[in-house]
Amino acid sequence: MTDRKRTTAIQVRVTEQEKRKLERQARRCCLSLSGYLRRAGAGKPAAAFPRQRFHALYQQVNALRDNLATQPMERTAAQLDELAGQILTAYTSGGADDGND
Repeated sequence: MTDRKRTTAIQVRVTEQEKRKLERQARRCCLSLSGYLRRAGAGKPAAAFPRQRFHALYQQVNALRDNLATQPMERTAAQLDELAGQILTAYTSGGADDGND
């Protein structure tokens, strides 16, 4: 809805390399390039989504699911607690450890 109210454009000259980097950063934050630049210009954080880390955690969840019937409930509960902590850490890290610039 707010996009319809945006009628003023700002033109900025960048190199092709700078543009690709900005687009890549915007994608990592799940934002359009315009949205990413608006957030950056307003001094608001644009957290990157740590894809590699979340993928690894996703695989751990699947492995845990596959072992539900074969391991004691206490062990499953402990593993779920550990995964919850890892997911929270990955979510709050802002993608700093993702390794994809």
